[in-house]
Amino acid sequence: MRLTPVLRAAGLRLPRDLPKMAGGLPLLARGATVSDRYIRALVDHGIRCVWVEDELSAGIEPAELLPEPERAGAEAAVRRAHEAARTARASSRAVPSEDVRELVGVTAELVELAGAAAGTTVGLVDIAPAARWTHRHPVNRAALGLLLGTELFHRHVWVDATGARQFERAGERLPLLGLGLLLADIGNVAVPPDVLQRRGPPSAAEWALIRRHPEAGVALLPRRSTSPRVADVVAGHHERADGTGYPGGLRAGEIHQFAAIAAVADVFAAMTAERPYRAALPPRAAVDAVAQGAGTAFDAEVVSVFRHVVAPHPPGTEVVLADGRVGVVAAVDARTPDTPAVRFADGERRVDTRTELAA
Repeated sequence: MRLTPVLRAAGLRLPRDLPKMAGGLPLLARGATVSDRYIRALVDHGIRCVWVEDELSAGIEPAELLPEPERAGAEAAVRRAHEAARTARASSRAVPSEDVRELVGVTAELVELAGAAAGTTVGLVDIAPAARWTHRHPVNRAALGLLLGTELFHRHVWVDATGARQFERAGERLPLLGLGLLLADIGNVAVPPDVLQRRGPPSAAEWALIRRHPEAGVALLPRRSTSPRVADVVAGHHERADGTGYPGGLRAGEIHQFAAIAAVADVFAAMTAERPYRAALPPRAAVDAVAQGAGTAFDAEVVSVFRHVVAPHPPGTEVVLADGRVGVVAAVDARTPDTPAVRFADGERRVDTRTELAA
């Protein structure tokens, strides 16, 4: 199978169910053939790309970190948690611990998925429209952050509250990291929805509101039952190693390891998702942005692990050579992610994606 723009999908078959779309458009199920009518409906509802099956992509099975059923279920749980947070904020109180309990179960499922994907190179492709962003982004961020945490704790161990590196009980830290990743945007309930969903850049006043959402999120966390490590993620997922982040302008030594993981996962997941003001960027652009920020915006150890587990051109995605030929990535070696095996109409070969692709 391969991922292709909706406008080029006419007559091709869907190998996967599509996500439900805003406005209640019925879900297109696996096996459906994309018609012109479907294309118009998909475009109208913000779906720009779909997975399809054809002769060129036959037998290619993309490694999927987060299958759609699990993603949709987690998204619904995040939505319910945000609704509880909105109610709690209206009463000037923290979210009751029972309203966070469902996310603890979701975190356990995501930890299991991350463990199953450990040691592989994966893609995190989400074709859902921008209307689903608010509650879907935390799930994508959590899945990737937990994969990064799994690999990081295995390679470089974890850092405790005193700054010491620990080798033991790393597996016990992952649920705390995952819950923080799911709750990191809970403070967005303090930001007017029209600000979060606007199609243009925010005004200075609106940006000031947005930059306060980490602090608002920490204030909403259940006080007695929330681990300080969960709060570290919520408070620090927009901090940057060079001090240019928010809300505290913290620098590398002041940012908890969990927040440093969250920063990378948040940026990649945000860049590769549909947003109200722009289309999703290809994984290559997001991988390059993270890599270029190593040691400045982002923790270098986290970025090193990221480069080993996230493919800039995941299996099933299309590449276009400088001569105009279109191929489909068939396989990626984690040791050489920039030279995937690419299938063309006349055969398969390794392609150096840094030098051979069209601009």
